[in-house]
Amino acid sequence: MRWLVGWILLVGLVGAGCGGQRLSPEPPTPARPASPTSDPTLGNPMPTPVSSPSPTPGPRLWRLTANGCCVQPFWSPDGQEVWFLDRPDPQAPAGLWGIPATGGTPRLITTRLGIFSPDYRRRAYPEAGQTIIEDLETGVQWVAPSGGRAVAFSPDGEWIAWEEHAAEAPSLDRQVTTLWIARVDGREARPALQLLGGGFAGWLPDGRQVLVITREAPGLDPLLAVVDLQEGSLRPIARGERLRGVQISPKGGWVAYQSLFSADPAQSGLWVVRADGTGSRRLPVFGAYRWRAEGRLLVVPMEPGAPSHRVLEVEAATGAIRSLTDPVTLPFRIAGGDWALSPDGRRIVFVSAEDHNLWVLELP
Repeated sequence: MRWLVGWILLVGLVGAGCGGQRLSPEPPTPARPASPTSDPTLGNPMPTPVSSPSPTPGPRLWRLTANGCCVQPFWSPDGQEVWFLDRPDPQAPAGLWGIPATGGTPRLITTRLGIFSPDYRRRAYPEAGQTIIEDLETGVQWVAPSGGRAVAFSPDGEWIAWEEHAAEAPSLDRQVTTLWIARVDGREARPALQLLGGGFAGWLPDGRQVLVITREAPGLDPLLAVVDLQEGSLRPIARGERLRGVQISPKGGWVAYQSLFSADPAQSGLWVVRADGTGSRRLPVFGAYRWRAEGRLLVVPMEPGAPSHRVLEVEAATGAIRSLTDPVTLPFRIAGGDWALSPDGRRIVFVSAEDHNLWVLELP
């Protein structure tokens, strides 16, 4: 539920501002960021990027920022910039900043933090106990009927979903949660279904189906299910004692998830399953993961005591593993699982555990 975690962080940032340190990306050493306009938006022009390093075979690694900056990096829709949260200068405003992926001068994108639609055309943000939806192209705003709760945009940005919890339950497996959906302007708001001891796990790319975690009855293991919002049907595709980390492949054909602390050790681990419920497979590796392409999962394995992280690529259909980096020749360590994969699957940006700067890793 990354969108919900982001909303919690966002509420805190809006109230307190982002802590941060001065940016000094290399190369070249930048000038101090220019003062923002009165209403900075995503339409600000991009700076001219510096030349990228000469291409070489295999993976490459370079530092993007300096002086212990920044946090929560992610990629611009075109993959040309890395965006992050920070206050680059004590006099600069807290907000969303961007820097060319090849290095250069950071720019302020917006001081209005929020959750963006997948195409970054719309933004949702909390204000005065309400959730405001803003169209960044037209400036039109709507009040979402979510009562100030976090919303998740559909893939095309035309719909929103949110959770509404019933009165406090005696235990998690008895918690009743209603999943609501509405058009982005608030029209056609309706409860889609009730979930027991679970919640919303994500939109499928077709925008017609969603993934949810729910239980058939209190005390039973939760199940991962695909819900058709038009038909109201629910199709279980996996079951486990503690389901976490649901991620949907780019075309929606596969789902990756974790099943944790199972009474049967053979059931615990990192799993993949097709969205139709077939092809379920426990992978022979465990760690942080992102879908690189349809059926191809990137994994940064959890290896306690190892001096460096590494990146693996796993074929979901077969479980075959390919190493993409060698810790001996290209050591790096990611801080707190804070990393993001570029839209084309070719680069990773991460917060370094060594110097807390942003680094970019180009994959073979």
